[in-house]
Amino acid sequence: MPARDIELIIATSFQKQPGTGLEGTTAAQLQTPLAAGFWVPNITAFNVPFPAHNFEDDSEFFGKGYEWVSQLFPTSLDLAWEWPSFLTSQNFAQAVVFAFGKYTAVAGEYTCTPMDAPVDGVNLPAMTVLAGIRQGTPGKILDVQVPGLCSNGFSLQIQRGPGLQNTNLTQRWMGCGKYVDSPAISYPVKSQEARLGAGLATAIRINGIDYISNARFVDLTYEYSNNIVGDNGYYCGSGAQSGFDIRGRMRYGKRTQSLSWQVELEKDSLELQNLLNGVEGPAELEITGAAPHKALIEWPRTRHKAWAMTSVDGFVTAQVETVIMQSVTSGSVTATATTDLIGIGT
Repeated sequence: MPARDIELIIATSFQKQPGTGLEGTTAAQLQTPLAAGFWVPNITAFNVPFPAHNFEDDSEFFGKGYEWVSQLFPTSLDLAWEWPSFLTSQNFAQAVVFAFGKYTAVAGEYTCTPMDAPVDGVNLPAMTVLAGIRQGTPGKILDVQVPGLCSNGFSLQIQRGPGLQNTNLTQRWMGCGKYVDSPAISYPVKSQEARLGAGLATAIRINGIDYISNARFVDLTYEYSNNIVGDNGYYCGSGAQSGFDIRGRMRYGKRTQSLSWQVELEKDSLELQNLLNGVEGPAELEITGAAPHKALIEWPRTRHKAWAMTSVDGFVTAQVETVIMQSVTSGSVTATATTDLIGIGT
């Protein structure tokens, strides 16, 4: 009988695969899946983490006497997977630990900063994902174990209004391409997550202005990207599966981050004046739930680069783009996640 999309179960490892995220990460370490240390998070879209099988054909080749395809050549396995959800302390912690790649943890509090290439290398930590539809039954449709997924970044959106989607976190993952069919691994029970909604925001401060106390905040989007150099992962000796090349390394490229936000305009609003005067200052976003759950992002040095007037719900607003800059003493960004999921990234 046909399966419904709601039957899809996805479990992600919160631990990293041994040896990954280090300067000396090998292809074998990237491609070796974990068999334990999984949780079943909330995912709000039907996205199956299954590799694409890439082929090339001989339609453009000479020597056949015709343009039609006479042979297919398997070339590579590739995987790009998105994990969308509303914001929780658990998924925020996993997002920043794996995307930034460098962290310290004390009793469920993870303090994360981007990896420093001369010190930490350029190989990102990797996780393993399980995906199943009626797995472990005679009616199995899908049962795969997919190792070597590294974070290509995430998008965090905060906005006013009711409902789960007033905070939204979308994680983007890239895989080495390897997969194991029917791994015979038991899935954990569905995890209970601690939602961090916009109403729980305790700090939104940008360039010295507190947008919680003045109640002018409309929305904010923060984007972080590792820009993984995907093609660089295929090299001589990188590995293969069923005649398809797979990646043997996952390195971050030129990393980027952006901050755009919108607030209501009043007569004393300073956003445009700060842009024109080149004012620099720190920015901070904090959402605090019931103890111990919290998400905090701090940008020590920012400056506005674009300002536009628009409207939302009939009220005049300013749409602002802010550049996140490097601080000599504090770096460009620090994210602190506090949650009850222990061992993320270990």
